[in-house]
Amino acid sequence: MNLILVRYLFLFLLALAFTYAEGEIEEPSEKEEIKDTIVVHGMVLYGRVTNLGPEKLSFKLNYSEGINHIAYKDIDSIYTKYNYHISFNRIDIDGRVIGIEDNKYLKVMEGKNLRRIKIADIDNFVMSVSDDDSLENKIRNTFPYVKGNINVGFEIESGISEKNKVDILLNLQSKQAEHEVKLYIDYAFETTQTEGTPTVQNKDELVGIMMYKNHFTNDKFYYAALLAEYDRPRQIEDRFIPNVGYGKRFSFGKSQWLETSMGLGYATSRYTDKQFEDKNFPVAAVQLTGKYQFDDLVLINSLIMDGFMMYFPSLQDINEDWIFRSNVSFTVPLLDFFSVRLVFDFINDSNPNPTIGNNKTTSKLLFGVDF
Repeated sequence: MNLILVRYLFLFLLALAFTYAEGEIEEPSEKEEIKDTIVVHGMVLYGRVTNLGPEKLSFKLNYSEGINHIAYKDIDSIYTKYNYHISFNRIDIDGRVIGIEDNKYLKVMEGKNLRRIKIADIDNFVMSVSDDDSLENKIRNTFPYVKGNINVGFEIESGISEKNKVDILLNLQSKQAEHEVKLYIDYAFETTQTEGTPTVQNKDELVGIMMYKNHFTNDKFYYAALLAEYDRPRQIEDRFIPNVGYGKRFSFGKSQWLETSMGLGYATSRYTDKQFEDKNFPVAAVQLTGKYQFDDLVLINSLIMDGFMMYFPSLQDINEDWIFRSNVSFTVPLLDFFSVRLVFDFINDSNPNPTIGNNKTTSKLLFGVDF
């Protein structure tokens, strides 16, 4: 009898050991266990939410490098096991998304409290540091209202002639409730040298635009802006145009909009050639900014077209003094953080040197990192 009991006990322990061993082999890691769940037209997707756009949610599938962009109207339900840092209406919370309502609201559990957050009010949505303690994510949590991109293009040529060229384009935006601050910096430098000749500087130019907007209603705002620039080959030592005014946004969709604004300002220009006198004159400020996003294209997931136009005619003599600047860019996001950008610039101003002329057109191809 005792022998039979010992035999059964041995078999039980052996089976328990195999069961435990199999569990250790097949049990998913802690990282694999934590996953967000989205149901799209009855199909269950597992992965991680990477971004909340104006019309679509970006979702990275488990065991896949690609990013899926899912329209809110197509989402039946959503439940996240990750905690997210959500910024909206000057409020910052950490919580889990447990549902979506009317394609416009997220249900979020902040601890034991349930919040109903309008998607259009969300300024930033990133994973909480509690689930991702990487340096990049810590920075995103520390500066939740700042977004932007930096784009770089360069060309180096050596041989009989040598050419060095660099283009840098920076966009920064900080938006919190009705307050919005934008910074735009565009820098270009280029030199060429042919054997036996001195180096020629073709480009050394910088454009900086800083603008503050107060959106006192959803589609209207007051603004204050400063344009600062120089262009040494065009003999502009420095130029400043502070201006203030009023604007309105026309929305044709959450990813398609147009902003117009009008105001008053004052332009000051100094020239590198001392034979030209400085120019200072009051100006009207007419500006146009827009964005249009094409989604679900044949070869690419999306194409973003955006740009601006700024016109500053003199209030003293519109035919004698004016400053005009415009920019149009076409952006193709290649990854969630990496994109390629084709940029066209057109400048027209009342430059006093007739050999340089008033017009200048530039096109450039840049590669960018979005953050």
